[in-house]
Amino acid sequence: MEPRIVSVVNMKGGVGKSTTVATLAEALAADHGLRVLVMDLDPQSNVSMMLAGQDRWGELRKEGATLDGYFEQYVYGGEPRFFRDVIARDVSDLMGDPRLDLVIATPEFRYIERDALARWVRQGFDVEGIHRKLGGLTHSALQNVGESYDVVLFDCPPGISIFAEAAIELSEFIVIPTIADYVSRLGIFAFRRRAIRSMEQRRFTEERIWTLITKYEAANALHVSEAEVLRADFNVFDMMIPQAEAIARAAEWSDAKRSFDQKYGPAADVIRQTASEFRERAGLI
Repeated sequence: MEPRIVSVVNMKGGVGKSTTVATLAEALAADHGLRVLVMDLDPQSNVSMMLAGQDRWGELRKEGATLDGYFEQYVYGGEPRFFRDVIARDVSDLMGDPRLDLVIATPEFRYIERDALARWVRQGFDVEGIHRKLGGLTHSALQNVGESYDVVLFDCPPGISIFAEAAIELSEFIVIPTIADYVSRLGIFAFRRRAIRSMEQRRFTEERIWTLITKYEAANALHVSEAEVLRADFNVFDMMIPQAEAIARAAEWSDAKRSFDQKYGPAADVIRQTASEFRERAGLI
């Protein structure tokens, strides 16, 4: 059985996208026993740091066990590499060694994307051709390891990049984290049109595009009213991720292993419930 492939994406930054990927991945792996692969497509490398810690991230970067290191062969040539060789196994600082693997991003990923675009344009590819080529390469990489995972989560960068486009084209489901405010809501409309076209090309419906409200403050009247509007306009998760210090602190790597409840404190239950809802929506029950 092939894994469920999910893109977590929002054109706007600062909405808790990487935090959503990290918390969802850890809950699915540690609490639900699923085999999870996270692919970091964001050169800021936030989810890579959260899940691997800065020291291991630095080691992987030095070894070239990175997403940009894998794609170098298709952009610059050189010795072929197997995708499985750039996967960091058993990341996370949670107890119990959850089956959570990661392909890290680095700042160099920006140059791979730029140079790939320039190379393939010189070779005569148009925009759609570039998307198909990159999507094909990514799909082939995942096929080689697909039997090892139940779910693959793409952490896409803010805005739209050719790698994010390829991830969206491959995905069966799309999660859009958003803050419950007017500006964030406007950005979803534009992105959803693009995502719906991708879904329709694969004969999926827009019901596979889900909005997740993050950084929610129940005492904030604006958040309450905007959440109601979001629910009226979009397919929104029942659960909402609160604005919580415990979630922010959980992003800091711990050298000492900790339990899920120790790591996420009072926010642990809502993260568990969000993962349960995701699992049901994605048919992973």
